Amino acid sequence: MINSLSAERVLEIAAPMLAELPGDWRLADGPMLRSGSLGIRVLPSHSDDHRHLDLEILLNADRPEMPTIVDCAVGLAPDPVDAARQAIQSWIETCLVTVLEMVEQRGRLATHFRVGEQGGFAGWHAVVGGVTGWSVDGSTSKQQWFAETMPWSALAPVITPELDRPYLNGIRMLVGQGADFTECEVRINGRRYEPADAALAGLDWPRTESFSLARTFVLLVGPE
Repeated sequence: MINSLSAERVLEIAAPMLAELPGDWRLADGPMLRSGSLGIRVLPSHSDDHRHLDLEILLNADRPEMPTIVDCAVGLAPDPVDAARQAIQSWIETCLVTVLEMVEQRGRLATHFRVGEQGGFAGWHAVVGGVTGWSVDGSTSKQQWFAETMPWSALAPVITPELDRPYLNGIRMLVGQGADFTECEVRINGRRYEPADAALAGLDWPRTESFSLARTFVLLVGPE
């Protein structure tokens, strides 16, 4: 079995990948990547897969009691460094950009949806990150489905009772499927929520013979 990378090594890999994003990200004690009050750190993994990363965004690294945004991602490469880069890139494009957009408020890093708009989340202002994915045959059908269908709107009635914060609830959605294998996952503030998993599995995303997956992240900023 290949050993997992240390938290510091993961952050060293991540640092140059953040260069095109807002902020001046530097490795700090913790270990942690910091830019102003924002911080990023690696959490203990809840998976035995060395390619799996659990990452946390601290909105105020000097006040650890403040809410944080937690998500996880998996790389597919056999080499641990390459797998870490893949996982980090997916996390940046889906999760991190929602937090940076919440701070920047310019609409260039992620998409804002207000209540009542197509793609909105009932009762909440939503900031939605990109859709990333992978497939055996190069198909992007599941990513396209996420982008066009915006399933968080349909899942809002199932997800809402599980929201445990008055502000800043993070929701990650993933669909992976090929032939008879299906894995649908919804995590709310880092915790998997099986009723939402089942609801996502029941939606009309494209079923394919070859395996493919897609994921996105929704940051519910506050009630509207």
